[in-house]
Amino acid sequence: MKSSLSRSVAVGVLLAGVALIVWTAVSDPDDELGVTATASTPTAATQAEPSDAPATTAAVEAAPRATTTAAPASTTTTTEALEPIPVLGTAFTLSKLDGWLNTDAMSLEEIRADNEITVVQFWTFGCRNCKKTLDALGQLHADFRDRGVEVVGVHSPEFGYEANVDNIIKAAAELGVVWPIALDTTKYNFHVWQEGPTGYWPRVYIIDSDNQIRFDRRGDGAHTYRELYATVERLLAEA
Repeated sequence: MKSSLSRSVAVGVLLAGVALIVWTAVSDPDDELGVTATASTPTAATQAEPSDAPATTAAVEAAPRATTTAAPASTTTTTEALEPIPVLGTAFTLSKLDGWLNTDAMSLEEIRADNEITVVQFWTFGCRNCKKTLDALGQLHADFRDRGVEVVGVHSPEFGYEANVDNIIKAAAELGVVWPIALDTTKYNFHVWQEGPTGYWPRVYIIDSDNQIRFDRRGDGAHTYRELYATVERLLAEA
């Protein structure tokens, strides 16, 4: 009995093993597809590297082209054309003067004939605002007097003591005014040049070689005298 039972168990085990082998061989192929899909994640990442390589290469190759193209732009400067210096009218002469100081000339025309540009300033030595401009005029005179530029100070007194010639000579020496001084004692030219009811100390003009006014400013502002200097320089360059 026991021997028969043992054989039956052995046969059963053997049959179960055979059945398992057969079942594995004919199992559903969809199960293998599921495993492949899961494993495709790293596979896809690995395949993406060659796809990225051309893009990376293209970016590297593009960089030199971009740099080469941009370089001229970075070194190119745009120079805007300067506005023409306007012509503000024809300058008057200086007449009815009481004489000249610091020059042998006897008229504004004589001074103009010897120069390309004449800077004419109406001033008086007692005027505080006028005194503030003298350093700038002195610098202009020193820098340009050998280049065809002359400064003419038209001395038009505000008060009686400023009309005295000895006082003018003394003040001019103390203030360093070495350029020609036209003595406009009665202020005749002061009012002719400055039309209207009001005249100004100081007021400065640039007269070119054609006797045209190219600059006209009143007051003692530092900006005015920087602009005066720059305008003289530019007119000389354009002459």
